[in-house]
Amino acid sequence: MAKSIPNDIFQFSLHSAYNAGLKDGGPPVAFLTNHGNHGIGVFEDEESEMIQVDGVAYSIDKDGDVEPADKEDQLPFVMVTIFQPNKRVKPPPSTTSKKLKEVFEAGKNTTMPFRLRGAFKYINTQQQTYWDVKGTIFGYSIPTWQKAISGDGLQCSFLSDDKEHGGRVIDFETGKEAVLEWAKCGRFHLGFPQDEEFEELRL
Repeated sequence: MAKSIPNDIFQFSLHSAYNAGLKDGGPPVAFLTNHGNHGIGVFEDEESEMIQVDGVAYSIDKDGDVEPADKEDQLPFVMVTIFQPNKRVKPPPSTTSKKLKEVFEAGKNTTMPFRLRGAFKYINTQQQTYWDVKGTIFGYSIPTWQKAISGDGLQCSFLSDDKEHGGRVIDFETGKEAVLEWAKCGRFHLGFPQDEEFEELRL
């Protein structure tokens, strides 16, 4: 395995494979620290999301409740990076997910890890909607050509400042004092499942 450098992305499995039903196995949470300090993924119970922030991985259940992730829990799909942003801006209040996509248009063919911290008027997640909340959104801006590999558009999750709530982000609107940081990915590393089930998929 190549030596990890900042903003390299290490991904296990394909977004299309997960959507096609390959939702078992994968690397354990303990694997993440070898390749990144920020990331997102899904657990094999199919109900829990993973977000890793500042080197700590958390499990977000179907109701949006958060707890530290068990190091042995496996991730059939996961993306992690050693996040070292080289761009930083303070977006104006009421910045939406749509506006955030426009920020990344200059690098529309490159995957970019990003982190958005601060106050939010609302964050709509797959688990529930949070109003007037502070926390961190971490994820990736993914180019269209990479859709089958990693998803499309903004793939990101939310973790509240109190580490009690979170979810997979659908859309949001910032409040005051939000800070957006991002970087371009220089290298992308992809690990493939080694079981027969993967080879039987029609991708």
